[in-house]
Amino acid sequence: MRAERRKYRRYCIDRDKVQASFSDSPKTHVVKDVSRGGVKIEYNPLTDGLMESEVIDIIAMHDCRVYLPKISCETVYDILILMQDRSFKGGTMRVRGLKFVHLTKEQEDGLDSLINQCLDASA
Repeated sequence: MRAERRKYRRYCIDRDKVQASFSDSPKTHVVKDVSRGGVKIEYNPLTDGLMESEVIDIIAMHDCRVYLPKISCETVYDILILMQDRSFKGGTMRVRGLKFVHLTKEQEDGLDSLINQCLDASA
């Protein structure tokens, strides 16, 4: 069994409960999971374009309303994912893993609020 290498616990997010937007685009993207160290975003490069910005806003919707603006990030990975029937034929989707570079005190507090009040236990 592989040892866990992640520094922070990851929290899965129900679809559309938390969104992210990049500073250079008005579109929002699905946040798949979040931790105190970073976030995983799913996007469609055909309709959303390639993600180039590394400053994001995180927006929690529905029951929990949290807004975390202008978070500086660094891309850890950006990969094609399996979609339909565990193959690539279902369409083009990508996931992008972002590591938080620097969080202000307000952003840290907002992230703690998002994790503690809005999210289920990790995957």
